[in-house]
Amino acid sequence: MRRTLNTVVGRARSASAKKCVAACLAATGLAAMPAVAGFSPETSVMDQSGWLGKAAPDFALTNLSGTMVQLSDFKGKVVLLDFWATWCAPCRMEIPEFVQLQKQYADKGFTVLGAALDDEGAAVVKPVAQKLGINYPVVIGNIQVASAYGGIQALPTAFLIGRDGKILKTYVGARDKSEFDQDVQSALSQNRQEHSP
Repeated sequence: MRRTLNTVVGRARSASAKKCVAACLAATGLAAMPAVAGFSPETSVMDQSGWLGKAAPDFALTNLSGTMVQLSDFKGKVVLLDFWATWCAPCRMEIPEFVQLQKQYADKGFTVLGAALDDEGAAVVKPVAQKLGINYPVVIGNIQVASAYGGIQALPTAFLIGRDGKILKTYVGARDKSEFDQDVQSALSQNRQEHSP
């Protein structure tokens, strides 16, 4: 557990974020969740070959309005699937960056898709989403979906999914917008080349 905490904490951007990630993981027991399907925060992002190139597991979850949303609804788009929770400070720190990414790339075939893992559901997520000005779809996640994505060992955890529905990259812990920006541009360019005649 200590090694997992140290790895995720080490990837946080600032000293206060590192303390918060450690506190969130320790308080929730997420650091002790078992690794499955080859996914482990002990490996570097680029070495998580168990996920890279594989089809992202589809799901059907309700959004904040109660409408059913499936990941497959976004086929043909590059998707940044972000697992987060309202109580997770590093998650909330990333949201303004995701709002900017959505503004920047939505018209180019990209979307952020938030999957909130709050037990209380939309009742607690909706006010936070409104307060933070979230401009992208948010669904209420569950243990089945978290398990399908390797158990989600830390929050935030995100998956960059190509237009073909395959996982291009995974992110465990908070990241700087510049990393997401570069990866999204690359995914949009890569996928555009693959889908051109």
